[in-house]
Amino acid sequence: MPVRSSLVEECVRVIRLRLEAGEWHGGLPGERALAQFLEVGRDTVRLALQRLEHDKVLSPSKAGSKRTILIIPDRSTKGLVKELRIGVLSPRRLEQLPQPTLFEIDHLRRALAEKGGALDLFSPSWFEQKDPTKHLARLVEDEPCSAWVLFRTSEQIQRWFAKSGIPCLVRGYPFSADLLPHLDVDWEATARHASGRLWRHGHRRVGILIPPGLLRGVEAAVQGAAALGEPDFSVIEMPENGTVEGVCRAMTRALQTKNPPTAIIAPRTRQVATALTWLGTQGIRVPADFGIISLGYEPFMDHLVPELSGYRVDPETVSKLVIRRVKMLISGIPGRGSNSWITPEVVKGASIGTRG
Repeated sequence: MPVRSSLVEECVRVIRLRLEAGEWHGGLPGERALAQFLEVGRDTVRLALQRLEHDKVLSPSKAGSKRTILIIPDRSTKGLVKELRIGVLSPRRLEQLPQPTLFEIDHLRRALAEKGGALDLFSPSWFEQKDPTKHLARLVEDEPCSAWVLFRTSEQIQRWFAKSGIPCLVRGYPFSADLLPHLDVDWEATARHASGRLWRHGHRRVGILIPPGLLRGVEAAVQGAAALGEPDFSVIEMPENGTVEGVCRAMTRALQTKNPPTAIIAPRTRQVATALTWLGTQGIRVPADFGIISLGYEPFMDHLVPELSGYRVDPETVSKLVIRRVKMLISGIPGRGSNSWITPEVVKGASIGTRG
């Protein structure tokens, strides 16, 4: 994909690489399809195509017909392009990803572009099907990549990649530490640490919001929060369906129980924003009446009041780690022996409060 130096020049470069790789035969896709594929505006695509027309790579555009490819693809470069092509498999489209993840992808894309490579993000409609693995073979065959990066993938997907032998990095919590190389925060240890902070501030019953999906990182966070082992400390699970209404319902149910929690742990940043504002509508003050601690971080949280207590990971540091692991995969080094856990920075904040 193009990087942000000169979008027109980058689009020209990327289209040339893909033509040399033989990805398009005879005719080029239309401007609308190319704009969506390259994730740039149609004006940028049109200028790039005009440059390629001037260089006699493509035929001039004609109303109602595709541009014809005038060059014969140089097959000698195909191996190089494939070697430097990284596929990112994600449950969400690019515009729906959290800002730290976008930062990682942008850094990885830039690093690959410097070596003449490319990165493609795939968010197929079948990703969250009960058995998505039947589609994976076709995907990796149709979109050949020398390595894949998996975001928030299910156990079935991870096991399929492990069985296939395709170089792969799980950018998330693995279902088995020995299954695939992975890189993520140790959510179990982080949630246990969060429980300890709440316990030291006098909270004895704590809720943890559980987002939908069978993700191992969430399971690990629940286990870690419940494993504190301090006297009179207990954790209540608060499942929600991924919507604002779902978080509000989970908060309502928990606070209406006979022994309600006095604080919550939020594994997702969106949960923090919803819970904090919902508590305000109920006249419940944070931190005087209720505590919140966040396991994740996004820049928008710097603008919330009170300052959120939680954990922060430097996205630039993480992106460098991802790039290093991807390079190892491309070189044929599995990378399982490397440290796979990221230690987050503890943010003191002011949203925990102290119970008497």
